Amino acid sequence: MTYKICILIERLNGGGAERSAGLLSLILSDLGHEITLVTLYDDIAYPYKGELINLGTYKNRSTSLLSKYYRYKRLYKEIKSRKFDIILDFRMKNFPLRELILNKIVFRTSMINMVRHYNLKWYFPNPTLLSKYLYKGYLSINAVSFDIKKEIEKKFSFTNVSAIYSPIDIGYIKNKTQEDNIITDDYVIALGRLNVIKQFDKLLEAYKNSVLPSQNIKLYIVGSGPQEKTLLEKIKILNLDEKVTLLPFQNNPFTYLANAKFLIMSSLGEGFPRVLIESLACETPIISFDCKSGPREIITDKKNGLLVENQDFAALTNAINEMYTNKVLYNTCQANAISSIQSFSMEQTSVKWNKYINALMESRF
Repeated sequence: MTYKICILIERLNGGGAERSAGLLSLILSDLGHEITLVTLYDDIAYPYKGELINLGTYKNRSTSLLSKYYRYKRLYKEIKSRKFDIILDFRMKNFPLRELILNKIVFRTSMINMVRHYNLKWYFPNPTLLSKYLYKGYLSINAVSFDIKKEIEKKFSFTNVSAIYSPIDIGYIKNKTQEDNIITDDYVIALGRLNVIKQFDKLLEAYKNSVLPSQNIKLYIVGSGPQEKTLLEKIKILNLDEKVTLLPFQNNPFTYLANAKFLIMSSLGEGFPRVLIESLACETPIISFDCKSGPREIITDKKNGLLVENQDFAALTNAINEMYTNKVLYNTCQANAISSIQSFSMEQTSVKWNKYINALMESRF
C-alpha cells in the first residue's frame, strides 16, 4: 500500500533534523508514497523529493503576528483539502497554547511526533499532563535513538513509541567529498551550530591542552551561531589565533570532513548526531563524549572511534592525544568507518520505514 504523507518541518536547511527530513522524503517517495513537504520558513537548501509547500513566503511579506496567522491558516487548508494519511511532525513543540490549538483545530489526521533530541522539553510541552493528553492518541511517537525512546516511555508512560535511526546517503556524501577543499593545513575538525550545547569554548581548552598545537595540527570549527563572538574572544585569550579557525556554515561540509584527521564532538547533549555518521561516511574517525543521546549507538569504542566519559574534558584531551599518536588505533578506526554505518544506510532505513508505516496503517483498522 502507498499513502499520502506530509512532512512538516520548520525549514530544510541548517541542521541534522532538517537534513534527515529531506532524506526521509527521498526514501518514502522511492517507496511509492505521495510526499508533500511543508516548511514554516523560507529556508530551503537540502535535497528532498515531493511537492514543497513553503509557508515561509507569508513570513517574508507580513508582520510576525499576521504571518503566523496566515501560515497556520494555510496549513489548516492544505491538511483539510489534501486529506493526508499521515503527518510526520518534525517541528519543535515547546509552546503549550500553540500545540493545543494545532492539535485540536489543525491536525485532523493521523500524526507522528518526530522526536529528534534527548531534550524532551523541545518536543513535549509543559505541563506533563498536557503532553500526555495531546500525544497519547497519536498514531506514533518516533524517536531518533533508542535512548530517547526509553526516556519518553519512562517519563510519559506512552505505549506508542518507536525508534528508527536517521538515514545517511553514503554515495551522495562520497561524491561531495570530491569537491575542492580550500584548506591546506593538517587539521582536526568540529562541526555544528555555534551554541552553548556544542561547548566549543571548552573544546578549545581541550585542544590547547593536547599535543596537537605543538605538532602544528590545526583545529577547524565549522558552523554559525550566537557564540561566534565569544569563541573568537576565547581563541585570542588562549593564544590560539594561529592554530584555530572558525568557518561559517557550509552546505557541503563533507569535503572538510574527508580531509580532516579526525572529528571531535564535545556536546552537552544530542539526539542522534548526524555529524558522527557523516564523518564516518567520509572515512574520518570520530571522538565523542558519551552524552545523551546517540554517540554510544554509533561508536564502537576503539573500532570506529573513541567514546569518552561524558563531560570529562581531561579525558577528551587524552582521547585526542591517543587518536593522534596511536597509529594502529587510528588506522583501525579509519578502516572500519564505512562498514560501521551500513545499518544507517538509505537502503536499510528504507526497509525499516516501509515496515513501520505499513504496521501503523494496518493498526488503524
